[in-house]
Amino acid sequence: MNKKLAYPIVLTLAVFMVVARVQPVRAQEEISLSPPQVEIAKKTYAEQLDVYRVKEQRFMVSREQYKQVQTLASLEEVVKASKEVQTARIDTLLTYFKVLQLTMNELKGAELTKKTVQLERIQATLTELDVARNRIANSNDRIALDNASAAYESRNEAYVSAAYGALTLIRIAHTQTATDQLGLLSAQVFDTITAASPEASVLAEKQRGYDELARTITQIKDFIRQAFTRSEGFDQYLFTAASYAQITDILNSAYAKLKLGENFVKELAK
Repeated sequence: MNKKLAYPIVLTLAVFMVVARVQPVRAQEEISLSPPQVEIAKKTYAEQLDVYRVKEQRFMVSREQYKQVQTLASLEEVVKASKEVQTARIDTLLTYFKVLQLTMNELKGAELTKKTVQLERIQATLTELDVARNRIANSNDRIALDNASAAYESRNEAYVSAAYGALTLIRIAHTQTATDQLGLLSAQVFDTITAASPEASVLAEKQRGYDELARTITQIKDFIRQAFTRSEGFDQYLFTAASYAQITDILNSAYAKLKLGENFVKELAK
Protein backbone atom coordinates (compact mmCIF):
# COMPACT_ATOMS: atom_id res chain seq x y z
CA MET A 1 0.00 0.00 0.00
CA ASN A 2 1.23 3.52 -0.76
CA LYS A 3 2.93 5.00 2.28
CA LYS A 4 1.03 8.29 2.08
CA LEU A 5 -2.25 6.47 1.80
CA ALA A 6 -1.60 5.00 5.23
CA TYR A 7 -1.87 8.58 6.55
CA PRO A 8 -0.82 8.35 10.21
CA ILE A 9 -2.53 11.50 11.52
CA VAL A 10 0.80 13.15 12.25
CA LEU A 11 -0.16 16.31 14.08
CA THR A 12 -0.68 15.58 17.76
CA LEU A 13 -4.10 16.09 19.29
CA ALA A 14 -2.32 17.58 22.30
CA VAL A 15 -1.77 20.71 20.23
CA PHE A 16 -5.47 20.88 19.46
CA MET A 17 -6.34 20.57 23.11
CA VAL A 18 -4.16 23.50 24.15
CA VAL A 19 -6.69 26.00 22.88
CA ALA A 20 -9.35 24.59 25.18
CA ARG A 21 -7.12 25.60 28.06
CA VAL A 22 -6.38 29.13 26.86
CA GLN A 23 -8.05 30.68 29.87
CA PRO A 24 -6.83 33.55 32.03
CA VAL A 25 -4.40 32.42 34.72
CA ARG A 26 -6.55 34.17 37.30
CA ALA A 27 -9.96 35.80 37.43
CA GLN A 28 -8.11 39.12 37.70
CA GLU A 29 -6.68 38.54 34.23
CA GLU A 30 -9.99 38.46 32.39
CA ILE A 31 -9.89 40.71 29.38
CA SER A 32 -12.59 42.45 27.43
CA LEU A 33 -13.31 40.04 24.59
CA SER A 34 -16.37 39.81 22.41
CA PRO A 35 -17.91 36.86 24.31
CA PRO A 36 -20.31 35.72 21.59
CA GLN A 37 -17.56 35.45 18.96
CA VAL A 38 -15.07 33.74 21.23
CA GLU A 39 -17.55 31.37 22.83
CA ILE A 40 -19.07 30.41 19.47
CA ALA A 41 -15.61 29.74 18.07
CA LYS A 42 -14.65 27.60 21.08
CA LYS A 43 -17.89 25.65 20.84
CA THR A 44 -17.35 25.10 17.13
CA TYR A 45 -13.81 23.96 17.83
CA ALA A 46 -14.99 21.38 20.37
CA GLU A 47 -17.63 20.09 17.97
CA GLN A 48 -15.16 19.84 15.11
CA LEU A 49 -12.67 18.03 17.29
CA ASP A 50 -15.30 15.40 18.06
CA VAL A 51 -16.09 15.02 14.36
CA TYR A 52 -12.40 14.70 13.57
CA ARG A 53 -11.97 11.90 16.11
CA VAL A 54 -14.93 9.98 14.69
CA LYS A 55 -13.58 10.30 11.15
CA GLU A 56 -10.11 9.35 12.30
CA GLN A 57 -11.50 6.12 13.71
CA ARG A 58 -13.37 5.42 10.47
CA PHE A 59 -10.17 5.95 8.52
CA MET A 60 -8.30 3.51 10.75
CA VAL A 61 -10.99 0.88 10.20
CA SER A 62 -10.98 1.42 6.42
CA ARG A 63 -7.22 1.21 6.31
CA GLU A 64 -7.18 -2.10 8.19
CA GLN A 65 -9.87 -3.51 5.92
CA TYR A 66 -7.84 -2.58 2.86
CA LYS A 67 -4.77 -4.28 4.30
CA GLN A 68 -6.77 -7.46 4.72
CA VAL A 69 -8.71 -7.66 1.45
CA GLN A 70 -6.57 -5.61 -0.98
CA THR A 71 -9.44 -4.83 -3.38
CA LEU A 72 -10.12 -1.76 -5.52
CA ALA A 73 -13.36 -1.19 -3.64
CA SER A 74 -11.59 -1.18 -0.27
CA LEU A 75 -8.91 1.07 -1.74
CA GLU A 76 -11.60 3.53 -2.81
CA GLU A 77 -13.06 3.47 0.71
CA VAL A 78 -9.73 4.19 2.41
CA VAL A 79 -8.98 7.05 -0.01
CA LYS A 80 -12.40 8.51 0.71
CA ALA A 81 -11.91 8.11 4.47
CA SER A 82 -8.44 9.67 4.24
CA LYS A 83 -9.82 12.74 2.47
CA GLU A 84 -12.59 13.11 5.04
CA VAL A 85 -10.33 12.85 8.08
CA GLN A 86 -7.79 15.27 6.64
CA THR A 87 -10.39 17.93 5.82
CA ALA A 88 -11.91 17.43 9.28
CA ARG A 89 -8.51 17.93 10.87
CA ILE A 90 -7.87 21.10 8.89
CA ASP A 91 -11.34 22.42 9.75
CA THR A 92 -10.47 21.90 13.41
CA LEU A 93 -7.17 23.68 13.00
CA LEU A 94 -8.79 26.58 11.17
CA THR A 95 -11.16 27.14 14.07
CA TYR A 96 -8.30 26.67 16.53
CA PHE A 97 -6.38 29.53 14.93
CA LYS A 98 -9.50 31.67 14.67
CA VAL A 99 -9.94 31.35 18.45
CA LEU A 100 -6.32 32.42 18.88
CA GLN A 101 -6.90 35.30 16.48
CA LEU A 102 -9.98 36.52 18.34
CA THR A 103 -8.14 36.27 21.65
CA MET A 104 -5.09 38.05 20.28
CA ASN A 105 -7.15 40.86 18.75
CA GLU A 106 -8.40 41.90 22.19
CA LEU A 107 -5.24 41.05 24.09
CA LYS A 108 -4.11 43.56 26.71
CA GLY A 109 -0.72 43.64 28.36
CA ALA A 110 1.20 42.68 25.21
CA GLU A 111 3.72 44.84 23.38
CA LEU A 112 2.09 46.06 20.15
CA THR A 113 4.95 44.95 17.90
CA LYS A 114 4.95 41.42 19.31
CA LYS A 115 1.19 41.26 19.07
CA THR A 116 1.28 42.38 15.45
CA VAL A 117 3.88 39.75 14.55
CA GLN A 118 1.79 36.97 16.09
CA LEU A 119 -1.40 38.18 14.40
CA GLU A 120 0.38 38.20 11.05
CA ARG A 121 1.59 34.63 11.63
CA ILE A 122 -1.91 33.51 12.59
CA GLN A 123 -3.43 35.12 9.49
CA ALA A 124 -0.76 33.58 7.26
CA THR A 125 -1.47 30.18 8.84
CA LEU A 126 -5.21 30.55 8.31
CA THR A 127 -4.66 31.42 4.66
CA GLU A 128 -2.30 28.51 4.13
CA LEU A 129 -4.61 26.04 5.88
CA ASP A 130 -7.53 27.17 3.76
CA VAL A 131 -5.53 26.54 0.59
CA ALA A 132 -4.45 23.12 1.88
CA ARG A 133 -8.01 22.17 2.74
CA ASN A 134 -9.30 23.10 -0.70
CA ARG A 135 -6.50 21.17 -2.37
CA ILE A 136 -7.24 18.03 -0.35
CA ALA A 137 -11.01 18.34 -0.73
CA ASN A 138 -10.67 18.72 -4.50
CA SER A 139 -8.32 15.76 -4.93
CA ASN A 140 -10.12 13.32 -7.19
CA ASP A 141 -7.74 10.37 -7.06
CA ARG A 142 -5.21 8.70 -4.80
CA ILE A 143 -2.14 10.31 -6.38
CA ALA A 144 -3.53 13.83 -6.15
CA LEU A 145 -4.57 13.21 -2.54
CA ASP A 146 -1.13 11.82 -1.70
CA ASN A 147 0.55 14.92 -3.11
CA ALA A 148 -1.83 17.31 -1.35
CA SER A 149 -1.38 15.42 1.93
CA ALA A 150 2.41 15.48 1.64
CA ALA A 151 2.42 19.24 1.02
CA TYR A 152 0.16 19.85 4.01
CA GLU A 153 2.01 17.53 6.39
CA SER A 154 5.34 19.15 5.50
CA ARG A 155 4.03 22.32 7.16
CA ASN A 156 3.03 20.76 10.48
CA GLU A 157 6.02 22.18 12.36
CA ALA A 158 5.20 25.66 11.10
CA TYR A 159 1.60 25.36 12.31
CA VAL A 160 2.71 24.10 15.72
CA SER A 161 5.25 26.91 15.98
CA ALA A 162 2.65 29.55 15.13
CA ALA A 163 0.25 28.13 17.72
CA TYR A 164 2.75 27.96 20.57
CA GLY A 165 4.17 31.37 19.72
CA ALA A 166 0.71 32.89 20.05
CA LEU A 167 -0.09 30.93 23.20
CA THR A 168 3.13 32.13 24.80
CA LEU A 169 2.36 35.78 24.17
CA ILE A 170 -1.22 35.31 25.41
CA ARG A 171 -0.03 33.67 28.61
CA ILE A 172 2.60 36.34 29.29
CA ALA A 173 0.17 39.17 28.52
CA HIS A 174 -2.50 37.72 30.81
CA THR A 175 0.03 37.51 33.62
CA GLN A 176 1.11 41.09 32.98
CA THR A 177 -2.50 42.29 33.04
CA ALA A 178 -3.15 40.47 36.31
CA THR A 179 -0.01 41.99 37.83
CA ASP A 180 -1.01 45.50 36.76
CA GLN A 181 -4.45 45.02 38.27
CA LEU A 182 -2.96 43.68 41.49
CA GLY A 183 -0.72 46.74 41.75
CA LEU A 184 -3.64 49.09 41.13
CA LEU A 185 -5.85 47.32 43.65
CA SER A 186 -3.17 47.30 46.35
CA ALA A 187 -2.60 51.04 45.89
CA GLN A 188 -6.33 51.72 46.13
CA VAL A 189 -6.61 49.65 49.31
CA PHE A 190 -3.70 51.43 50.94
CA ASP A 191 -5.04 54.86 49.93
CA THR A 192 -8.36 53.96 51.54
CA ILE A 193 -6.53 52.92 54.72
CA THR A 194 -4.52 56.12 54.97
CA ALA A 195 -7.58 58.24 54.20
CA ALA A 196 -9.26 56.73 57.27
CA SER A 197 -6.47 58.19 59.47
CA PRO A 198 -5.85 55.07 61.61
CA GLU A 199 -3.70 55.07 64.73
CA ALA A 200 0.03 55.33 64.15
CA SER A 201 0.68 51.71 65.19
CA VAL A 202 -2.03 50.45 62.83
CA LEU A 203 -0.76 52.59 60.00
CA ALA A 204 2.79 51.33 60.54
CA GLU A 205 1.58 47.73 60.40
CA LYS A 206 -0.37 48.42 57.22
CA GLN A 207 2.64 50.15 55.69
CA ARG A 208 4.78 47.08 56.33
CA GLY A 209 2.14 44.92 54.71
CA TYR A 210 1.90 47.25 51.73
CA ASP A 211 5.69 47.24 51.33
CA GLU A 212 5.73 43.44 51.37
CA LEU A 213 3.01 43.41 48.75
CA ALA A 214 5.05 45.80 46.61
CA ARG A 215 8.05 43.46 46.86
CA THR A 216 5.85 40.56 45.79
CA ILE A 217 4.68 42.50 42.75
CA THR A 218 8.30 43.27 41.88
CA GLN A 219 9.07 39.55 42.02
CA ILE A 220 6.15 38.81 39.71
CA LYS A 221 7.40 41.39 37.22
CA ASP A 222 10.82 39.79 37.34
CA PHE A 223 9.29 36.42 36.40
CA ILE A 224 7.47 38.11 33.52
CA ARG A 225 10.74 39.61 32.29
CA GLN A 226 12.35 36.17 32.52
CA ALA A 227 9.52 34.71 30.45
CA PHE A 228 9.92 37.39 27.79
CA THR A 229 13.67 36.88 27.71
CA ARG A 230 13.29 33.12 27.40
CA SER A 231 10.68 33.45 24.64
CA GLU A 232 12.93 35.79 22.67
CA GLY A 233 15.74 33.27 22.96
CA PHE A 234 13.80 30.74 20.90
CA ASP A 235 13.63 30.73 17.13
CA GLN A 236 10.05 31.91 16.73
CA TYR A 237 9.65 29.75 13.63
CA LEU A 238 10.71 26.61 15.49
CA PHE A 239 8.63 27.14 18.62
CA THR A 240 7.71 23.78 20.15
CA ALA A 241 5.75 22.30 23.03
CA ALA A 242 9.03 22.12 24.96
CA SER A 243 9.61 25.83 24.37
CA TYR A 244 6.13 26.61 25.64
CA ALA A 245 6.63 24.36 28.66
CA GLN A 246 9.72 26.32 29.67
CA ILE A 247 7.78 29.59 29.51
CA THR A 248 4.90 28.02 31.43
CA ASP A 249 7.23 26.88 34.22
CA ILE A 250 8.41 30.46 34.71
CA LEU A 251 4.88 31.86 34.61
CA ASN A 252 3.69 29.24 37.09
CA SER A 253 6.09 30.85 39.56
CA ALA A 254 4.54 34.21 38.72
CA TYR A 255 1.09 32.69 39.26
CA ALA A 256 2.08 31.47 42.72
CA LYS A 257 3.21 34.98 43.60
CA LEU A 258 -0.01 36.41 42.19
CA LYS A 259 -2.00 34.15 44.49
CA LEU A 260 0.17 35.24 47.42
CA GLY A 261 -0.32 38.88 46.46
CA GLU A 262 -4.07 38.41 46.31
CA ASN A 263 -4.02 37.03 49.84
CA PHE A 264 -1.88 39.97 50.98
CA VAL A 265 -4.40 42.43 49.55
CA LYS A 266 -7.27 40.71 51.36
CA GLU A 267 -5.33 40.78 54.60
CA LEU A 268 -4.35 44.41 54.10
CA ALA A 269 -7.98 45.40 53.54
CA LYS A 270 -9.15 43.92 56.85
